[in-house]
Amino acid sequence: MEELEVAQRPGLFEKLFDRFRSNDIDEEEADAVVAANPGRIYHITVRRQVVTFADAVAAADGLKRSEQQILNLCSADSQLREKIKDFLAGVNYAQEGTWEELGEHVYLLAPSNARVETAPATPRIAANQN
Repeated sequence: MEELEVAQRPGLFEKLFDRFRSNDIDEEEADAVVAANPGRIYHITVRRQVVTFADAVAAADGLKRSEQQILNLCSADSQLREKIKDFLAGVNYAQEGTWEELGEHVYLLAPSNARVETAPATPRIAANQN
């Protein structure tokens, strides 16, 4: 007659212990884990001179790919600047992103998966804005 082996199911404490046990992996394995998880890679694009609407479309495409955009609209003429801001504000709203003004005509557009923290203005900056 054959003997049957009974497999023991891990208990609650064994499951918890396994979950919190530190995994000793070497650098090659760590690189493989990062490469296998592209969500950990964060891309930022700095657009120093946005002067055409095509530049704005490129920024919108980057935002759709969840890439943070920093835009400098200082070189664009005022009419185009407003058009670009309206267009990108719509794209940013649709992506549920964050829009921050960093300086005069310089903006940060961050995708919804980015956490943007803004520090309170220093008294010197607040005085300049008044």
